[in-house]
Amino acid sequence: MLDLSGVALRVDVPPQVAERAPAPGARLSLLTHLVVAQDAAPKLFGFATPDARALFRLLLSVAGIGPGMALRVLSARATPAEVAQAIARGDEAALRVKGVGPKLAKRVVTELKDKIGGLGGPGGALGAGALGVGPGGALAPAASGPAGAGAADPVLEDAFLALRGLEVEPEDARRLLREARAALPQATSPGELVRLVLQRF
Repeated sequence: MLDLSGVALRVDVPPQVAERAPAPGARLSLLTHLVVAQDAAPKLFGFATPDARALFRLLLSVAGIGPGMALRVLSARATPAEVAQAIARGDEAALRVKGVGPKLAKRVVTELKDKIGGLGGPGGALGAGALGVGPGGALAPAASGPAGAGAADPVLEDAFLALRGLEVEPEDARRLLREARAALPQATSPGELVRLVLQRF
């Protein structure tokens, strides 16, 4: 559970990230991926490096691999870098985890071997030691500020930052927040607006 601008978020992470997470109350920086399914509540997944998230997204592109299984494949080796290296060299046995049989492991290797590129390479973010959780910093990148989200409304401002942390595009975030504010004019917390946006997103 992470606190982002007053909004409590549940983030599913690979075991390697959970094991190295700081004590409760400390600051933690994660890259996120939001999964929105028609028949389920939105789920947020967090990663320590860009390449770990990129590998997760590649795994999702394989038929039969959902978010939960993708996390299990990421934990098949000591680090996501080793998973990427196993795929690159065609080591299907290294990908065998609960729910991933020989046929699915073979499909992962076949479909992703040529897409791995530099993931897990010596210069990549999945390289040795890169998976460690960074020492601090904000939970989400702040590349885009709250301009246009209603600077005079601190609730809207915090909700905008929370949505940007979930990788919602700035224009979409502003539009969705305007709709949410119109539907909940008495909302007094960013969490109320963000929850309504996620229900409609």
